[in-house]
Amino acid sequence: MTDNNQFSVFTHGYRNREGVAVLATQPIERQDINWAYDFIRSERPKWATDKLRSMVNTASKEEISDFKKLNFQVATFNGIFNYRRASGLVERSPYIIIDIDDLESTEEARRVQRQIMDDRHVQAVLSFVSPKGRGVKGVLLLPEWCRNKDFKTQFQIIQQYIAFEHGICIDSSGSDVCRACFLPHDPECMINPELLTLKNV
Repeated sequence: MTDNNQFSVFTHGYRNREGVAVLATQPIERQDINWAYDFIRSERPKWATDKLRSMVNTASKEEISDFKKLNFQVATFNGIFNYRRASGLVERSPYIIIDIDDLESTEEARRVQRQIMDDRHVQAVLSFVSPKGRGVKGVLLLPEWCRNKDFKTQFQIIQQYIAFEHGICIDSSGSDVCRACFLPHDPECMINPELLTLKNV
């Protein structure tokens, strides 16, 4: 890893003067993978996650989007930002976040989650089921040989590998370096065992 293995964390969003739900743009802290693992497994995001999943089959896309923005903390796993936009990037982390959406069920999401974590050619450091329960978020440690490439190239390399090796399509919106990742409740969140060992030393 590089010396900087941290990323920015943002509080839940708010409604602006026009009443539109928006994400927070200024970070509240810097954290690391162990913090994310503990937070996602904790009770803190449980109410919002349970409520969102109860809405999935009845609420509109706009209602679901607004609820997520207003009730979940987010992380920019790709790096540290002083403002959540590409020009606000202070320092890249050694990670890249991938987003796999529109799976058939939570059970399928669990299978994909394990598949990503077990891949020997990409080093996943964290993986969890998405807020709605039918997607997977994976935080991968970038190989040393591609860390000096620009972000979009890094993303394309990972996207093409996952598609070729696993037949899985990664959401292309992840090609935005300041992509916000909602942090849900997932007691079965998976972490790289080496990181868990280091934490417990």
